[in-house]
Amino acid sequence: MPLEPRVSIKDIARTAGVSFSTVSRALHNSPLISEEVRTRIQELARTMGYTPNALAQSLQARLTHSIGLIITTIADPFFMEVVSGVEQTARQAGFSVFLAMSNNDPEQEIQILETFNRRRVDGVILAASRIGADYASRLERIQIPVIMINNQAEGEYKNLYSVSVDDYAGGCMAMEHLIALGHQKIGYIGVSNRPGSNGRRMKSYFLALQKHGIIAQPEWICLDVSIHNEDMAGDIRVGQTLTPKLIQAGVTAIFCYCDTVAAGALLACRKLGVSVPEELSLIGFDDNILCEIVSPALTTIHQPKVEMGQMAMQMLLNSFRGEDIQDYLLQPALVVRESTAPPAAL
Repeated sequence: MPLEPRVSIKDIARTAGVSFSTVSRALHNSPLISEEVRTRIQELARTMGYTPNALAQSLQARLTHSIGLIITTIADPFFMEVVSGVEQTARQAGFSVFLAMSNNDPEQEIQILETFNRRRVDGVILAASRIGADYASRLERIQIPVIMINNQAEGEYKNLYSVSVDDYAGGCMAMEHLIALGHQKIGYIGVSNRPGSNGRRMKSYFLALQKHGIIAQPEWICLDVSIHNEDMAGDIRVGQTLTPKLIQAGVTAIFCYCDTVAAGALLACRKLGVSVPEELSLIGFDDNILCEIVSPALTTIHQPKVEMGQMAMQMLLNSFRGEDIQDYLLQPALVVRESTAPPAAL
């Protein structure tokens, strides 16, 4: 008598009228779906006689239930929120998180990644990675899944996936806001040690000016050339140092690479006696805790930082279950506060 075919997750998904991933999450008690759906699918699985695949169970049994998280620094509010998102989702799934800092050094970053790989963590999350093509051969030897958050380097490698915010869309939002207020002379303060995101935000700066028939002047763009010590204090120094040059160039508004650079710009304005936003408008990027602490409160572009951390961890969990995962590009949002206004001439 022939054996009846084994009931699969796909069979349950077809019967329930839901996706394969929804069934998988229900069977693993994932908090990403409602209790009602979990209960209904689990009951359907029992009714259909579903039994977990022995190979999948053995793979699950080999998990250490630990993941590595590599950030550049704990001094940046951006990373504090990303870490929070990763930790929340990891804890709910019963995973431990080991945190390490690369100090903005790609060699140190790859060494930490290799150490995590040797220590048998189940996967690694990399925030603002600088690992580029020079490390391709070493990356190819990493056998565990790696999720990158706001990757700063180019290249595609096996087992590597990414979660990012749309820097270009965010930059366009910032520039359109300033131009809609009536600003024509807009400066940009950028950084060189985050080439990926800085390049995309600069591109949006130039294209927005071009779209509105504004010719960008070379003296309107200031780029910090330091490549190390990425932290909040360093970004504030960038804003303090470069803002006077843009004021001297006659700009009426400045698009700052991030909120900490914008905070430094505010300090420079205070020292020079320049009133914000009456004489100069400032807009940042990130929407970190500084925005509402400084005075005036900063207009900025919101990055869903906690959500990026949660998404990265969920992608790792999905990969452990054998589910297909893909890159995600999340959308930013404009947050208008007190640091932007029409130029004085208007």
